Amino acid sequence: MTQAPSRGPKVSTTSLLLRPKDSQSQAGFTLIESLIVATIIAIMAAIALPSWLGFLDQRRVNMTQDMVYQALRSTQQDASQNLQSQQFSLRERNNRIEWASHPASVSAIQASHWTPLIEGVRLASEDNTLPKKAGLHYATFDHRGNTTSLGRVTIVGSGGRTSHRCVVVSTLLGAMRRGQGQTKPNSDGRYCY
Repeated sequence: MTQAPSRGPKVSTTSLLLRPKDSQSQAGFTLIESLIVATIIAIMAAIALPSWLGFLDQRRVNMTQDMVYQALRSTQQDASQNLQSQQFSLRERNNRIEWASHPASVSAIQASHWTPLIEGVRLASEDNTLPKKAGLHYATFDHRGNTTSLGRVTIVGSGGRTSHRCVVVSTLLGAMRRGQGQTKPNSDGRYCY
């Protein structure tokens, strides 16, 4: 007895209709899935962006505080090394803070070299107690590095009072320190200490 050759397994017509013709037609995302993912990413970015911008602003303020501190120290050292009175001058010009170190015998207006600080940082409207003359804050150091210009320079970015940073010239011997903004004033009524 010979058997008739087999023509393969029997396939029903319903299984052919349910099976995709091309396996690649199922790959990728649908438009709705893509919109959902884009919406989730936009929501996460909207939540994270203010924090990131606040972080960058505070970093600029901190860096500017360090630059002011170093500029004051440098002026004090120049006075001691050159054995002459030296003046640190600070001004706000074109929405940017600039500083200069020059001999005290030269007027700050005549100072030739002004160094700009970081853009986006300005002098705070309060707590700037460093002496001021002709619209410029200044500190003068004698040939020993001592000063009679006691006070503080307070800088701020776009944040609130707690984002303030200050540099304080605190003793006649020219001692300086850095401070930060607080929510409550100290005994002197200053918020940056």
